[in-house]
Amino acid sequence: MHQTICFILLCTIFIGTTLSSASGNRGVKKPKPWEDPDRDSSDDLLVTKKVFFDMEIDDEPIGKIVIALFGETCPVTVQNFAALARGGWKRDTSLTYNDTIVHRIVPDFVIQMGDVTDGDGTGGRSIYGKHFADENFYLRHWGRGWVAMANSGPDTNNSQFYILLTRARWLDGKHVVFGKVIEGMDVVDQIAEVDTDDFGFPSKIVRVIDCGVIPVKEPYHIPHPNDKKTSP
Repeated sequence: MHQTICFILLCTIFIGTTLSSASGNRGVKKPKPWEDPDRDSSDDLLVTKKVFFDMEIDDEPIGKIVIALFGETCPVTVQNFAALARGGWKRDTSLTYNDTIVHRIVPDFVIQMGDVTDGDGTGGRSIYGKHFADENFYLRHWGRGWVAMANSGPDTNNSQFYILLTRARWLDGKHVVFGKVIEGMDVVDQIAEVDTDDFGFPSKIVRVIDCGVIPVKEPYHIPHPNDKKTSP
């Protein structure tokens, strides 16, 4: 009887403490990664490298996509992406985006690609190993053309990435944004129009026929999407 009373008393205390704690935290907004007031964000959109992808659909060339990379903000992610675009990584020369395909298209949302091992979206590998950690979530899914790492959960980045066709703020804080399409969005739109099966796999072969790194001699900033005076 004594043990039963003690158990009930402990449960009552625990529940009361939990409710009190929840009540005390009510209305307190947890800051987002991109809202850190102590972080210098002036170079968030500083372009340090560019990569290109020459694309084809069913053996017909359709043009070039050029992506600006923000190496000051996401140096680890950018190094991985640029190395795979360049190819010939010294530790594993088979790791390259060249000859890979777009394996997923979701109209009005994303095109996804970059599976350097299996090609169908089930694989992928980084220059650091099978996976690498989420570097940060300072950049956001502001709209068309922003580029982010695909993943299967926290800290599961490999080689797969996606290009946004629209704003997708619900992905902020879940996927690392590290680049922006600055040329060839019309090519991305052509790819987005390819029919797919029920799982988003394209009915035509959309392939990277060449890719590489474009050096940036003088890093430069692109307009911030939140700057209404300069954003398109």
